[in-house]
Amino acid sequence: QNPTMTKPQLKRWYSSRDSTSTTKASIVLIGAGWWSQGWHLPHLHRNEEVTIAAIVDSSPNPTSNLNPNLESLTTLADRYNCPIFHSLTELLENEIGRSMDGALVCTPHATHYAIGVELIQEAKRRYEEDEKNYKPLSVLMEKPMTTDVDEAIQLHELLMERKKADGDSTDDQRIGGGIGCFLVNHSANFRPQARAAHELIQTGKLGDIRHVTAFFASPLSWIFDDPSNVGWNEKHGSMLGNGFAWGQQSHILSWIYHVAGVENLVPSKVFCHMTKSAKTGADVSHAATVICSNGATFSLSGTSLLPGNAHSDPPVGKRIEIKIFGTKGAVIYRGDDRDPSSGKLEWLRGDDEDEMGAVEVQCPDLGFEFEDLDQDGNGPASLQCFIDSCLGLDYYVGADCLTGLRSVQTIEAMYRSHVSGNCECIIDSTEGS
Repeated sequence: QNPTMTKPQLKRWYSSRDSTSTTKASIVLIGAGWWSQGWHLPHLHRNEEVTIAAIVDSSPNPTSNLNPNLESLTTLADRYNCPIFHSLTELLENEIGRSMDGALVCTPHATHYAIGVELIQEAKRRYEEDEKNYKPLSVLMEKPMTTDVDEAIQLHELLMERKKADGDSTDDQRIGGGIGCFLVNHSANFRPQARAAHELIQTGKLGDIRHVTAFFASPLSWIFDDPSNVGWNEKHGSMLGNGFAWGQQSHILSWIYHVAGVENLVPSKVFCHMTKSAKTGADVSHAATVICSNGATFSLSGTSLLPGNAHSDPPVGKRIEIKIFGTKGAVIYRGDDRDPSSGKLEWLRGDDEDEMGAVEVQCPDLGFEFEDLDQDGNGPASLQCFIDSCLGLDYYVGADCLTGLRSVQTIEAMYRSHVSGNCECIIDSTEGS
C-alpha cells in the first residue's frame, strides 16, 4: 500500500515555477571528503537535472582514513568540470555562490552550524534585496545536524524567524526568508516505508502514541576502535563524548521523530548509560530511556559491536528494530538493511473490533529498507527531494530542521546523563544550557 503524502509533508517554495522547465538545478557541494567523493559527487554528476556548480573544501587534498585514495580538489574540478573554492565565504563572494539553487553540506559535524548560518544569511540577503524576484536557496545538511544543542536550537530559531519576518500565512508552505528548503540527510526518513508509517500515525490509525522501543546495531567497531578516526571518536567543542550515539543513533532517532510526528513525541527527560571502546574512549553502545512531555516513553538501545563491516564486499547489514505503540494500534518495522527480504512494515490494528490484532503489511513489494547506501544511480530519495526543491517542485519533508533538532537534543542529553549518572532534562532553549 503506497502512502498518500499528507499536505503538511509536501512543500513547494515557488508555486509558479514551470514543472516542465528544462532548467537544471545549480548545486554546490560543500565538503569533498569520503562520503562526498564516494556518493554525493557521482550521484549529482549522473543526474541530468543537476549541474555541479562548484566544490568547496578548505583542504586542496582531502584525506580520510576510510578511503586513503581520495582525489585532490584539482582532480575533482577536472573530473566534474566545475570550479573549486576553499571556503564558503569565498564562494559567496562569487556570482556562482550568489546564484546557486542549492548547497549540499557534507563537512565534519562540528562545522555544520557555522555553514548553516552563513547559508541562511545568504538566503535572507537575496530575499531582502528583491522580495518578488529573488532566487530561494535550498540546503541539504548531512546528519547529525549539529553536535551542539545550542547551535541546533539557534539554527531552528533562525529559520523560524525568517518565516515570521516573512509574514507567511499558515497556508503558505514555503519556508520564509529566502530558504527554499532546509533538509537533513536522514535517507531512511524519505523511504516509502517511512512515509507509509508516518501516514498511519498522522491519520490517527494508531491513536495517541504512548510507547516506542528501538534497537540499532551497526557493524562499525573498525571505525570506533581506530584512534586515527578523530572525527568519529574524539570530542570537539561542547561535546561531552563522541562515538556511536553521534555517528549512528541519529538515524533511528530521526526516523522515530519523523514517523511518530515531532508534535507527538517531544523529549523531556533522558536517562542513559554507555559503554566505551578501550582503544579510543568512544562510546560503542548505550541503553537509554526517553520520557516525553505528554508522558509517552521510549526505550532506545544501540551498539557498534555487531560483527563485520558495513562497507566491506559483500557488506554486513545493520540490524534495526522499531516498535511504535499507540492507544489504537502499533507499527513494527525491523530487519537487516542490506536484505529487503529480512523484514517488512507491519500495522497491528486495534482501531476496529472486527479487525482487532489483525496485521496489515504496508508497502508489501518493498520489504525492509532503511538508510540508502547505494553508490550507483542518482542517489537516495532525500537527495532527490532536495533537488526537487532546487527546481521549485513539490518535495517530501522527511527530515527538516525541527526533526534534526529533536535528535540532537536527545543525543546530547544521553551523553549528559551518562556523565552525571542522573536523569537529565532536555535543553529546549539557549537559556537552559
